[in-house]
Amino acid sequence: MKLIVPGPEELTCIVTAAYSVASAGGILAPEAIEVEAINAFQRHMLGQETPTQVVPGPLPIGLESIIADPASRRQLVRQLAILSLVDGTLRPEKVAVVADAARRLGVSEFGLTVLSQLSKRQGRGHVFGFMRRIVAHYWSFDGRATARDWLGMAWTAAPWLPGLGRYLGRDALLLRYRALGALPAGSFGRMVHGYYTAHGFPMPGEPKSLPEGWARHEIYHVLSGYATNLQGELLLAGFIAGNTEELCLDIVLPALIQLHVGLKFVPGPVSQGKLQPDPFFRAMARGAAMQVDLLAGWRLWDVAELPLDDVRRRYGIPALTAAEREELAPHKALLPA
Repeated sequence: MKLIVPGPEELTCIVTAAYSVASAGGILAPEAIEVEAINAFQRHMLGQETPTQVVPGPLPIGLESIIADPASRRQLVRQLAILSLVDGTLRPEKVAVVADAARRLGVSEFGLTVLSQLSKRQGRGHVFGFMRRIVAHYWSFDGRATARDWLGMAWTAAPWLPGLGRYLGRDALLLRYRALGALPAGSFGRMVHGYYTAHGFPMPGEPKSLPEGWARHEIYHVLSGYATNLQGELLLAGFIAGNTEELCLDIVLPALIQLHVGLKFVPGPVSQGKLQPDPFFRAMARGAAMQVDLLAGWRLWDVAELPLDDVRRRYGIPALTAAEREELAPHKALLPA
């Protein structure tokens, strides 16, 4: 996603669309958390110090003419999809408004299809499609799910299969990641190594480890500073959604559905009510400010020897403020400084 400061007409249109989702087209009164979320969205993603307020109702009549740029249309629909889950209920009426906006703006995404089906409690048939996209764009480095990538999944489940680890080069990969521990203190690579050891996660190449591409999830933790508990993972999902293009909704919608709505969709924990709108949209804005998409061919080795703080500055990641740290401390949502 991109951080934008829209003009008055575009801003009113965006906010009206957001309230249309929250009110199911003017049928329902928006919940307090939805108003909070729309305000936080405006502050952090639209650069509005004083959020605009509108009367909830249908989607704007001039939606298609006001939001004309294809990238802006896609971003708006993604934000509307996220806002449809804020009340924690996954109501079909609100998702239908998102679908109508997507239709009018000519936006089509896999995540929107899954959201629509899940709102009708019919989406589990899309789990394989979701996994295929994760393998192609998260586990793989080139956006294609090859036979080697699927074999990497098999090795994760059964590292004892004769010769598979050798074929996949797991021993050499493990040596390379372990060598990060010999880099200078404070270096990015050393911090990644320390993150793995501190959390007891298997490094790439170790038995039961995921393919190397998934290491970028852990690297997102290191770069963003968000912890690995449920609150931290939800913030990280917002951060990654702000940063990456192809998998934006694939990352953030399952996180919100499982950790805020409480509906099981993909493997992983399930909880309810974890969304804190202001920190969430601030995390998204931090990811959107990042100048490098980690899921678009990025590799750790190009910057492993640089100090972590230098990498964050090079990538344009805004630092967490003292106020943010104080707000998130009770939730243990941040990694140790």
